[in-house]
Amino acid sequence: MPTVIARPGLPPFETPEPSPLDGGLGWRIGTPFHVPFLARFGVSTQLGTIWLGFWGVLSVIFFFAGLAIETAGGIYQMQGNVLMMVKYFANVQVLPPEGLGMPHSLQDGGFWIGTLTCWALSVICWAARCYERLLRFQWRPYLFFAYMSAILLTSTIWVFRPLVMGSWAEAPGLGLNSDLDWAQNFSVLWGNLYYDPWHMLAIFFLFGSTMLWGMHGATILATAAEGSHKEVAEIKDMHSGSHKSMLFWRWTMGFNANPKTIHDWLWWFSVGTVLSSSIGIITTGTVTHDWYVWGVDHGWVQQYGPITRDAINGRPEPPPIRSKPEQANNNFLTGGPTVGAPAPAQGQQ
Repeated sequence: MPTVIARPGLPPFETPEPSPLDGGLGWRIGTPFHVPFLARFGVSTQLGTIWLGFWGVLSVIFFFAGLAIETAGGIYQMQGNVLMMVKYFANVQVLPPEGLGMPHSLQDGGFWIGTLTCWALSVICWAARCYERLLRFQWRPYLFFAYMSAILLTSTIWVFRPLVMGSWAEAPGLGLNSDLDWAQNFSVLWGNLYYDPWHMLAIFFLFGSTMLWGMHGATILATAAEGSHKEVAEIKDMHSGSHKSMLFWRWTMGFNANPKTIHDWLWWFSVGTVLSSSIGIITTGTVTHDWYVWGVDHGWVQQYGPITRDAINGRPEPPPIRSKPEQANNNFLTGGPTVGAPAPAQGQQ
């Protein structure tokens, strides 16, 4: 295992170098320091600093502003009791408003709108920071477009699909259980997302990318003694480590990548995961209203039992599960009946 030696008083590896694109403002957080224990794992011993720049500072400001708004929404849901919010942290949820108009009050979706607006600005500013760094170092924009693909998926879930569906309530609420509930209900409501071909493709890319990352990492570690870990140099001029790696995989599966194309495969598989997910999300409820019916009609899925397609399409609409925030809050705190729960029979306590 290669080691990294940390000497006492070792200077930081980088020096402050403000970019002309941010007006000469180069904000850096922290002072570089070294952790010699990390050398046992063959990694760099330096921790810090974090370079923000103008766009990074804006991103951090918007992030904490959104976090403050979400926290205020959680405290309001607990009727101002901070200890209750901490106790029921996993159950606290800031829900989106109905429709696409501006909410009438903070408790009717204003907290959600405010939080998402600040976080959206934070993500956009961080993307600008990433692009500014690429221009500064004269890099190709692969990192920026990979980050934008992740932004596309989150924007599809929280912005684009709710706009197409005509209600912000189609987006997930903010909170641990709220996000998990949305993921489960989204699949159940639209006929099992596992029958969505775009979901299948996303899973293929997800599992495929993790497999490729594991294969690549293991191969480089196995042949690092022959220089294969110097990947940039190997892309320009391959030596014995890279040749042996390629030969191993060609003998294993009849095909091999080289030090350059393996990174192309990794990039496209990783980006393909979120691109496929975005298409699957935006087409659910818009192009297709039931993925099981779609699968039966197109021969992807075998029909379950004698139930007919007309019976599936004619199933009743699910009852509303949303209630007024005041009622939901009081029931949550006082132990009253939950929303949608059947009323007790007459004479029963």
